[in-house]
This record gives sequence, C-alpha cells and structure tokens, in this order.
Amino acid sequence: MSVAALPRFGMGTAAIGNLYRVVGDDEAMATVAAALAAGIAYFDTAPHYGFGLAERRLGAALAAHDPAGRALVSTKVGRLLVPTEAQGTRHGFVDADPFEPAFDYGADGIRASFAASLARLQRERIDLLFAHDLGRMTHGDDHPRHLAAFLDGGHAAMVGLKEAGAVGGIGIGVNEIAVCDELLDHVDLDVILLAGRYTLLDRSAARLLDRCAERGVRVIVGGPYNSGILAADPAEADPQRLHYDYAAPDAAIVARTRALAAACAQAGVALPTAALHFPLRHPAVACVVAGLVGEDQVAAMVARIATPVPAAAWPLLDPLPQPEPTSTVTNQLILLHPDDNVLICVAPIAAGDVLPIGGGTVPAREGITVGHKIARHRLALGDKVIKYGAPIGSMTAAADTGDWVHMHNMKSDYIASHTRATMTEARA
Repeated sequence: MSVAALPRFGMGTAAIGNLYRVVGDDEAMATVAAALAAGIAYFDTAPHYGFGLAERRLGAALAAHDPAGRALVSTKVGRLLVPTEAQGTRHGFVDADPFEPAFDYGADGIRASFAASLARLQRERIDLLFAHDLGRMTHGDDHPRHLAAFLDGGHAAMVGLKEAGAVGGIGIGVNEIAVCDELLDHVDLDVILLAGRYTLLDRSAARLLDRCAERGVRVIVGGPYNSGILAADPAEADPQRLHYDYAAPDAAIVARTRALAAACAQAGVALPTAALHFPLRHPAVACVVAGLVGEDQVAAMVARIATPVPAAAWPLLDPLPQPEPTSTVTNQLILLHPDDNVLICVAPIAAGDVLPIGGGTVPAREGITVGHKIARHRLALGDKVIKYGAPIGSMTAAADTGDWVHMHNMKSDYIASHTRATMTEARA
C-alpha cells in the first residue's frame, strides 16, 4: 500500500487485548464490527497487546465482518511470545493470553514474529509493519544492544518483507522522540507511528514532525488522548482518576487539562474533539489512531470525527499552559560516545533551565525536546557534528555551548559514513 492511502483516522486495539481491564470476546467482536460499519477501516495492533489476544480477536472480527480484506491493518515486531503460566495483570494487560513477551529485534526474530502475527490475524500480508518500542525509554541501558540488533539485521529483514510484497510499508512504532531521530540518521522509514508525543498536552514532537515532512516520512499519531486524560471533559470525569501516559497524572498535568478544557469551552468545542483533530494540523501527520473498546466509544469517536473544530479554537489552545521551569536541570543530558561533541536531551528542557555541561553550567536559551542534540562546546560554521563517535552532519551556522543543534543549524552530509558497522563498533 501507499502510506498516502491511509485514512485520516484509525482504531487502536490495545483495549481489546485487555489493557487495564478484562474485555469479553463478544465485546471485542462488536467493537471491530461497529468500527467497520461506521467507516473506520484502519486497525493498528501488536503481539504485545494482550500477548497475542488483540491480534487473535482482530483477525477473527475481520474474517467475520470484512471477508474481502478491504480494511488496512498494521502490526508490530520486536517481541516474541514465550509460553508462561503467569496469570493476572502483566504489563498492564489483565488475564490476557498465556505468553510472556521477549524482546528480539534481530532478523530471525523479526521474521518469526511476523509469521506468528499473520497466523493470529488470519491474513497473508500486512499493510504496515512497525518495529515496536525501540528506544531508551523502554530498554534503558539495553537500548544500544537492541538498536544494534535492529540496524545490523532486523531492519534489513523488514525491507526484505516489503520487497517480497508481504508488507506494504515499514517503520517504527514508539512512544519516544529520541529513537526516531536516531533511526532517521541511519535508515529509511516509510512511516513512524508515534504515540502520545504530539497531543494537546504534549507537543514535544513538533520538530521531529518538521524533519519527517522534509524527509517525506509520514507520521501516524497514536494516543491522541494521552492514554485517557483528554478523552473526557473535566466537567464529566475527574482528570485525576484518568490515565496520562499509562499512569496517574500529576497535579500539573491535571491543571493543564482543565485549562485546555476551559479554552475549548470558550471556543464552543469539546476537549476530546479538539484532542482528536489537533495532530492533523501538522502536514507530516497522515492519520490519527485512537484506542477503542465498546460500541459506545466507536460512536463517540465517529461523532468527534464529524464535528469540525472552530478555527477560533486553535489560537486559544496553541499557547499551551507550561509548568514553571526548574532552576537547575539534572540528569537531562547523556553522552553517547566520549568523542561526541553533542549531548542528547533525555528529558524536556525549558528556556532558562541551567544545564551542567563541560564541567560548568550554561542557561538554556530555548526549550529543547527529548531526543535532540545540544552542543557540548562551541561549534563553528562547517564543523562536523559527532554522534556515536562518527560524523552525522556539519554545521551551517555556529552554535554556542548548550545550544540546540538541529536542522536549523546543521546539514546531514556525512550520513553515508555513519554506518551500522560504526554504530556496532561504538557500542562494543
């Protein structure tokens, strides 16, 4: 398929894999049937969702209600399912299938995961295939090992599946920005599914989306409700009792949610409707995927899709209320290789925050989002930018210590030398 063929909205299936609560087979079947009947014809799933349960249920529902196979389906690779006797709630899924996920981003693991997904989904091919949850947020200190496995074999295996016609397009499905930039430095991706990082509450992916637009990489935004908090108006459901990024929201997030809801009310639109439409304002975004379970949630989403957001709403919503900056930033920057002249931001930095760099401190001149590069010392026009011990570009303008080094002041003219072998050696 062409990524351009994606509809503007799709359904995520983690909920019918028993995320947070048990969902019966009948309710799962009815949810998919209602979505199809309402014209929602793109479904995103993954082996991780209920450890095969969501894929099984989606496959059965599509076989029953879409026998011609018109609906588009994406699934993910990077985890193999290993039999287990564990029960109860595991990784957020309640009474799911009797398997435990084991990470494997190597070529053989990718192919094995894909074959198992085809069987559960009852399909001969998949429209989009994503490498799932690469990144330091998921893997911590194991991130370099998993990334090397993907770059040294897993990505090529996905390319092979695409060239064989088994998948229509390939990409990554993640919740963090840093690994998106990291992979765009090294491989070609058709699409990125990014969850929770370009929403009314969290707009940290804005510069990444600009980069994707320049590269021709389409973006699917998942989690437009930030896992629940934006799915209900605070007047109807207390935000403190909802999830934000799969956890309980803190007081600052609750306050910002209430401020957004007030701005929506002033503009005459419901907060969930604005949240669903917001990501599509960026030209890189091809589709928005929201998790659904139950015919009522399908009906609510269809109504929100059909409700236009008044143009007057966006000026009220764009100046997102921000938390007060901290006086000193700690543990927000990492050095990937001793030869690097840039540091990587691993937690948001606000203008005015004090950054510990080069044995001293410097104030951040602007907000810096997770995953982006910061000059470790002054970089002059034409200097090479070194990341993982290898050049990835050169400066098109000078940058002082602590400045954001990104598309606006560098060009990627050394990508060819920044190879998988170099990365593997740097991590050895």
